[in-house]
Amino acid sequence: MQIQRFPTLGEWTEKKTNSFIEEKLVIRNPEELKSKIEKMISDGAKQTQIVTDFDQTISSFLSPATFSLFRMSELSPQDFKNKMQQYYDYYVPIEKDQSIKIDEKNKHMHEWYQKVSEAFHEAKFTKSLSCQILNTSHIYLRQLFEPFFNKCVEEHIPFHIVSGGLDRVINTILASIHDIDTYDEMTLHTNQMLFQDDILEKMEMLVTATTKAKILETSGIQFRNNTILLGDLPSDFYMTKFLNIPNQVSIGFLAQDHSYQLEEYKKLYDITIIGDPSFLVPLVLLSKVIGYPLSEECTQLFNSKNYDELRELF
Repeated sequence: MQIQRFPTLGEWTEKKTNSFIEEKLVIRNPEELKSKIEKMISDGAKQTQIVTDFDQTISSFLSPATFSLFRMSELSPQDFKNKMQQYYDYYVPIEKDQSIKIDEKNKHMHEWYQKVSEAFHEAKFTKSLSCQILNTSHIYLRQLFEPFFNKCVEEHIPFHIVSGGLDRVINTILASIHDIDTYDEMTLHTNQMLFQDDILEKMEMLVTATTKAKILETSGIQFRNNTILLGDLPSDFYMTKFLNIPNQVSIGFLAQDHSYQLEEYKKLYDITIIGDPSFLVPLVLLSKVIGYPLSEECTQLFNSKNYDELRELF
């Protein structure tokens, strides 16, 4: 039997994608972004890679995070759900608070993940129950993520996911889009559910908002000169900070009800997309880099007034 590079939780058939919702773009420095885009297009696909978060970046703001599937499922034990909700309510504000020093935040993130790991073991989750939970849950991927991902696979664009989510859930979702075990250019750095037959043997909890940059730095990957970086938190911007990548276009997704954080995002991301953004902007950028025409639908969407400023930069 062939060993899966990216072990899954059975087959996932509940894939849902949100419909296109109007989004607003804010560009930090148009001239600088224009220069970055020109360099990326000039170097082409062979010098381009993707570095991205998963929860609320590839998945929609409307979607639960991968750990939240277990916290919210009717199939999970009630005591487990209560604990997970308590941890979520306490630690998520800490995770998002940029005023907390990194050492202190590291300590809190480690505490959180230790408690989550203990809660999973105490609940005695099995692989079969985990499959049921995934297959009765609703994950909303951002509209146009699928063609973006498929084009990366077809063009052999390195696709590096760095996520504090769960490997088995992410793998299962991506495998429903494309055969990821043959996608040699994809790497996944995330927290692992390790099963021995049907029994949960270990939760390997290594990836938090504060460890992503170090994980990539020590990964041994030969990174390319141009990066499209995607994230939904200010901390995601720093995933590549130790990699000395010459050229990077960073795209931050910002929920409408968190628009008070816009100034913080504008200091970091080249492009901030406000609302519940689609993958239209990353897809347009990728299509320009690889020299592949957009579909008629995407072309019409990109020709709307929301994208006037960005269109002028291509």
